[in-house]
Amino acid sequence: MKSQFADVFNHDEDAPGYDTDVLNESHPIRAGYDAVLDWVSDKSAWTYGMILDLGAGTGNLSSRLKNFKRLVCVDISHNMLNIARRKLADLNNVEYVKADLLAYFFDHPPVFDAIVSTYAIHHLTEDEKHILFEKIRQSLHPGGSAIFGDLMFADEAAKQHLIQKFQSEGHLDVIADFDDEFFWFVDKAIDALTKLGFTTETRQFSDLSWGIVARKL
Repeated sequence: MKSQFADVFNHDEDAPGYDTDVLNESHPIRAGYDAVLDWVSDKSAWTYGMILDLGAGTGNLSSRLKNFKRLVCVDISHNMLNIARRKLADLNNVEYVKADLLAYFFDHPPVFDAIVSTYAIHHLTEDEKHILFEKIRQSLHPGGSAIFGDLMFADEAAKQHLIQKFQSEGHLDVIADFDDEFFWFVDKAIDALTKLGFTTETRQFSDLSWGIVARKL
């Protein structure tokens, strides 16, 4: 099952300038980026085993991960993965898989100790996120964790508040992203993950950047 907008969000053309773009944390979309990646890395550092970086992009998160036995980097963008390969060239225990975020789980992936993802799952629709959560549950060892960092709203009221805020600040490009992409709703994600048997932890890093830990019992 391939996600509906996989081809739309294939960032091959953006790959050369991506790492420069994410350094601009003065922009609301990028605010908190570095802190989110550090937090996700720290939350996965407990394990020494198999880690999946879902939507690995240019390897900015993968390059911060510690204590893994093997790392699998999945991304739909060939050009992004090529940059990641260069960043992680000194590691011999990394596998690179060009695949859609959702479709990857329908090809019998191995079972992981931790699954991490930053700034990628907001490319999935709400229904696709819930399918992904189920697939992640099936692909984690008992006691394993999924750690997410992404663009999120606390709830619908928070979204409406931010629309008004960014309108007043002149950030109409940010509001356009609200319509073009599928930012998470933290309340809906926590509800779905809890129903699947995960325990959860959340942290907010900026107006739009959040982290969620989902631990499989």
